[in-house]
Amino acid sequence: MRRLAASRFGHYFLLLAVASALAFPGLGAPSLWDDDEGVNAECAREMSEVGTHIVPLFNWELRTAKPIFLYWLLQLSYDAFGVNEFAARLPSALAYLGSVLLTYGLGRRMFDAPTGLLAGVIAASTLELVKLGHACTPDSVLVFFLLLYFWAFWRGHESGGRSWYYPCGAASAFAMLTKGPVGLVLPIAIVGVYFLWHREGRRLLDRRMIGGILLWIFVAVPWYAIVTAETKGEWTWAFFLKENLGRSAEPMENHRGPPIYYFGVAFVFFAPWSSFLIGVVRNAWSRSRLAGPEQRAVRFLLLWVAVVFALFTPLATKLPHYIAPAYPALAILTACYLLRWMRGEFEMPRWVRIAGISGFAVTGMVVLLGFPVLGGAIPLGIRPFSGLEWWAPVGLLPILGAGLFAQFSRRGRRQWAVTALAASTAAFVGLLVVGPPMIVDRSKAVKRLVAESGARDLNRDARVGSHEYTQPSITFYVGRKVERLRSPEDAAAFLAMPHPSYLFVTAPQWEEWVERFAKPPYRIAARRYDYARNCDVLVIVNDR
Repeated sequence: MRRLAASRFGHYFLLLAVASALAFPGLGAPSLWDDDEGVNAECAREMSEVGTHIVPLFNWELRTAKPIFLYWLLQLSYDAFGVNEFAARLPSALAYLGSVLLTYGLGRRMFDAPTGLLAGVIAASTLELVKLGHACTPDSVLVFFLLLYFWAFWRGHESGGRSWYYPCGAASAFAMLTKGPVGLVLPIAIVGVYFLWHREGRRLLDRRMIGGILLWIFVAVPWYAIVTAETKGEWTWAFFLKENLGRSAEPMENHRGPPIYYFGVAFVFFAPWSSFLIGVVRNAWSRSRLAGPEQRAVRFLLLWVAVVFALFTPLATKLPHYIAPAYPALAILTACYLLRWMRGEFEMPRWVRIAGISGFAVTGMVVLLGFPVLGGAIPLGIRPFSGLEWWAPVGLLPILGAGLFAQFSRRGRRQWAVTALAASTAAFVGLLVVGPPMIVDRSKAVKRLVAESGARDLNRDARVGSHEYTQPSITFYVGRKVERLRSPEDAAAFLAMPHPSYLFVTAPQWEEWVERFAKPPYRIAARRYDYARNCDVLVIVNDR
């Protein structure tokens, strides 16, 4: 680590190598995960097919859940690489790479080069950030733009300048186009509370803020205005009132949780680094009250995390990825803590060391024992993901990291102790996001059902419908509108029409209800087990 400390280029090269190794292998291999990936990937495909860059569509109907920017990125990716899973996930993977580099840049500016380097490695190996980098969702892109905002703010603020208003305005505008109001509210809240903590609220009244606001309006508002006009206000009304205020007031799709929900989420999805979190936060809080050159940086990072938790905890709808913007700040704080200990600036409390070693070991044991259970090698009466048990040895990596950390710590070789944690975690997460998703993908039904049934034959004028199996990725893989059939009678009537028809239906629904009303001729063109529904799914084709 010391050898690389003086080389910014070396740091960028190392971080790009690590992040690329975690982002790109197997990126396009698994089929789309429902629900979000199926909707987002198909929305961009339909917009390209219709020739619009303004109105989001899904299943050839207005989609109001998210703003436009991810769909623009997906359209560009489809133009370059074709309509496939790799192209659908590529924007998120690139945003993940950018977030790793920005975490490094911010950590380097706030503290020093080694802190930035370790922070970048921690961010690169954070489970949630890697997961979002493999998902066709707007969250990885949102994290990138929020990080860009904070990097630009700190770069300008640290030097005493005021020009940060302009890049921050642009970054917030793109975040607003990516995910909506959170792209405006979250960064303003963090920076605003930071200035108020230091009794510098007047800095928010600087005349340059007018320029930043105008730039934000110039970038963010035109699309919102045009889509409002194009849809006669329907998109805007549904997005702001239902998708934002509605999620705040009522838990959507039963995504609810207790007040401590996000604390549990952070310990799971920041694992195994979360093993040190209590010690990290406690140490950072103590440092934030001491005068010194790093006091303001520590305060800003603590506020960053606190505001994210404070903003999302009261919301009725709770999802793990909502607090993803906090993980880069936690990565920098964790890196700073470990490196200060490595340099001998303080002694890590014994309980923190034990918690860290135990957390890494437990993370490994969960995989080492859990994968054989899920893979069926240890029978517990559940339907297995056959083959997953062969990936259980991946769990040895964090256990090895914990053991090496303990050994090197006892011998006083702290640099090697920290390096062991970083290397083992990067290898662990990298292997975890490549192999196991492919095993689970074998139990995902949609793509195989479409291929086996011939439902994607676009040279054939056919209709596609679904009953009790409304997976959004069906629309993506068949490349045509999917009719949602609400009752068994509707499903039977759909098959009875004098037109080639494909009906996606769960086996229990077909055998118990729909088959009673269906009139021959028809046949089962494909049958697959779907783990998400825990039953077989059928594609029924009429033979007229």
